[in-house]
Amino acid sequence: MNKITQKLQTFAKIRQLHTIISQETITPSSPTPPHLKTHNLSLLDQFAPDMHTPFVFFYRNYKNGDNKLLKQSLSQCLTQYYPFAGGIPTPFLPYINCNDEGVEFLEAFNDIPLDDFIHKNEQNETLDQLFPYGLSSTVRASCPKLLDVQLNHFAGGGAAVAVSMSHKLADGATFANFINHWATVTRCQPPVNPSFVSSSTSNNVRLPKFVIKDLDKVNVKAAAIKSDSLKPSSLSVATNMRNKVVENYSETAAGNLFTLAIVKMEEFGEIRLSEVISEVRKAKLGLEGMRDEQEVVDKLLNTFSTLQGDIYYSSSVCRVPFYEVDFGWGKPQEVVLRIPNVDENTIILMDTPSGDGITAHVHLPEEEMAILHKDKEFVNYLQDI
Repeated sequence: MNKITQKLQTFAKIRQLHTIISQETITPSSPTPPHLKTHNLSLLDQFAPDMHTPFVFFYRNYKNGDNKLLKQSLSQCLTQYYPFAGGIPTPFLPYINCNDEGVEFLEAFNDIPLDDFIHKNEQNETLDQLFPYGLSSTVRASCPKLLDVQLNHFAGGGAAVAVSMSHKLADGATFANFINHWATVTRCQPPVNPSFVSSSTSNNVRLPKFVIKDLDKVNVKAAAIKSDSLKPSSLSVATNMRNKVVENYSETAAGNLFTLAIVKMEEFGEIRLSEVISEVRKAKLGLEGMRDEQEVVDKLLNTFSTLQGDIYYSSSVCRVPFYEVDFGWGKPQEVVLRIPNVDENTIILMDTPSGDGITAHVHLPEEEMAILHKDKEFVNYLQDI
């Protein structure tokens, strides 16, 4: 039996355990005022990858019957996060129609216990069933919602709340603020409302396409070993700009408020971890005190124009409060970020459930991954999960 056949059989078996039981559209509890009907994407929003970011939150102590409460609180939440209930014009234009068309809310039942499901969650096909319409780019294109939700019930109790959000609207901090806002409203507590960052015009800025990815020093080392030489390469680290720009955006500012701190690795001889860390810190300090997002974008484009060789990107959601999301059932047992079709040379970092470790999702070419697993310094950091 070949690998494709095995995957198809696994997928079919999983589908038999997974049943959609309801589907509806959740709209804002109050209509969006006329003067807010158009939300111009900021320069950094336009720079963001055209993809959805899917998180799933697992709860062992979910209370049966809370589905109605979740829908009501989501409707209330959308009055503050009104662009999320809108749509981006097709073909792409740099604004959102805040037309209150709503968010898809699906419910599903899985005929296995929650703990068994979590134990198997290393299978991407299993995780994909938790999200509305799956995660394939083909299916996503047929349902171009900016935000959708699926509440998954498990045999014996427990639930998983899966949320998929367009990166054109939100970075990791905005995603966390939104989901915590929704959870706070569900608990009947006063939430902290967002402030949306937008462009003053609707001009479509020509920007190079890229996908936010991430790396650490060992990835560069693997590439260097593969070519038997230290070829030029660069390390790019996604950096939150909320407290670095003179405009001084608040922590609840919504949108894409990040840039990339870039280190040119060809300036080193043999790469040492301490040197890489030092250079990343310098690169981040170099982002302090920028006037506005235009200066952020200009600096980023100028830096990209000088890069040579391989580029490794780094993105981290460590210390972002995803494990604080409490809908009234306690904090999640586990939170999983599931990004499909991630390009090579990508590492995604996230806190472990206990908060005392980091989970690294590493995406490298097969031959470089083999080299990485032979690197003693790297292996010393590994721990079976």
